[in-house]
Amino acid sequence: MSREIAVVLVVLALGVFGRNTVIAASALVTLVLMLPPFRALLPLASDYGIRAGLTMLMIAVLAELALGRVPIGDLTKQIWSIDGLFAVVGGLVASWMSARGVTLLAQRPQVTIGLVVGSIMAASFLGGVPTGPIFAAGLAALLLGLWQMFFG
Repeated sequence: MSREIAVVLVVLALGVFGRNTVIAASALVTLVLMLPPFRALLPLASDYGIRAGLTMLMIAVLAELALGRVPIGDLTKQIWSIDGLFAVVGGLVASWMSARGVTLLAQRPQVTIGLVVGSIMAASFLGGVPTGPIFAAGLAALLLGLWQMFFG
């Protein structure tokens, strides 16, 4: 058994053990994609998976609006409320951090292992949801930058 398969099997086991269906399902799909008939799809998943995942997340959020589950009302009033202002700031910070995450992943793909381990730990033991690997990479980039500024 290759190291790659062993690592994905460990991720699958942790997802099952931690009762996190997102992690378990992701590992299971990855194992299927590692099978010879589907192996050609792995580069596509690697190259386009993040963009496709982010697109699906955005569709899910917009679907709530489209279904009328989020009251639209007076948009200006909602955006300028305390909740709205904090949401706008949250969106700005998350997008800014995520851009740094994409850069970090491109420059240092080895951080992926740490992101996966951290996501699994948080999802399995802290009730976290592993939906933000790009944001997590952005936070890692910020922490690395601070480390280098003070100690490097």
